Amino acid sequence: MSGHSDATEGPDFGDGVPVAAVPFEGALAGHVGGERVLLCRIDDGFVAVSGTCTHYGAPLSEGRIEHGEVRCPWHHACFSLRTGRAIGAPAFASLQRYRVELADDEVYVREALPEDAGPTGAPPTAGASPQRIVIVGGGAAGFAAAERLRTLGYDGTLTMLSDDTVGPCDRPTSRRITSQERRSPSGCR
Repeated sequence: MSGHSDATEGPDFGDGVPVAAVPFEGALAGHVGGERVLLCRIDDGFVAVSGTCTHYGAPLSEGRIEHGEVRCPWHHACFSLRTGRAIGAPAFASLQRYRVELADDEVYVREALPEDAGPTGAPPTAGASPQRIVIVGGGAAGFAAAERLRTLGYDGTLTMLSDDTVGPCDRPTSRRITSQERRSPSGCR
């Protein structure tokens, strides 16, 4: 694990970078407005997402990038580069996405895009999935299971069974899941 570095390291993507500077199936670390940003080239173009993991703030530029996903170098949370969504625990919150523009063989990263609150998966067809799911355990893994089910479009009843009297937490450091993370559409009782 490396230490945190200055958020303004690397190029200022607002000023543009040459298209050739962005590796194929990789990323270039830089910044926009003082925020760390990853500029990624994926099979159908360029995308830009925040360069810091939403779990513990690891620099995602040190993580593994492949198949349109970035994996955190510290705890292996996984994010979609196309949508910014957290698709693998322990992260629950999505990465911020940024508007990308191409002009004269330069790539520019502009302002942050509005958050997409809708599910990424297709909704299940009637009768194709159970109407009720029980998740045993109220820790981070249980929360991640509920979050993933909702993200994939499951709209049935979710019930989480736990001995805990408080909401899910990240037990290795007793870090409570934040209200930003909890605002997700899990809908557990």
